[in-house]
Amino acid sequence: MASSRRAAAHSAMQPQGEGAIKRRRRSRDAARAEIIAAAEAALADMPFGDLTVDVLMQRTGMTRSSFYHYFHGLDDLVLGLLVRFEQDLLGSVEPWLSGRNPTDGAGQAGREGLLEATEAALTRMLHVFRQHGPMIRAVNQAASGNPAVYAHWQTRVIGAFIEQTAGFIESQVAGGLSRASDPQRLANALIRMNSAVVQE
Repeated sequence: MASSRRAAAHSAMQPQGEGAIKRRRRSRDAARAEIIAAAEAALADMPFGDLTVDVLMQRTGMTRSSFYHYFHGLDDLVLGLLVRFEQDLLGSVEPWLSGRNPTDGAGQAGREGLLEATEAALTRMLHVFRQHGPMIRAVNQAASGNPAVYAHWQTRVIGAFIEQTAGFIESQVAGGLSRASDPQRLANALIRMNSAVVQE
């Protein structure tokens, strides 16, 4: 009888109704991914300088303190955003860079097929840059005061894709499919132009 009264009292102390906060268990990777997605959504509504941990975590349903289980701070969160951007950007151009172009299956070859595949790849790349525009602007704001964010953006993202693109152009020049006189300069212009477009 006493145990029944204790159980009833415990039940009465729990939040009830529509206002109750429902917590759900997440894996570490799922929680990080949810916070990163919430951050990118928030950055579409506000500049990085206005984003706070409180504002961010209200969008996830997780507690404010749980943020620090996954990130050291907002600048660390930006590095997580960059990894997501890298994955999306690579996915948009990897078939082009590797030579596995959609036009190959259509029977088109030579310079005409290359131009068509290149135009399609650059269009996809620009779409990714535009899709992540708020995040890219946040990266630039964070990078101004954080050497780690700046280095990651310049080397692992911008620099890495410039090198991959330059290598692809060089292979096309060697195969007689491109007349680019300076593949490195052309690749630098293509990647940085896309980055600049979404920051305007």
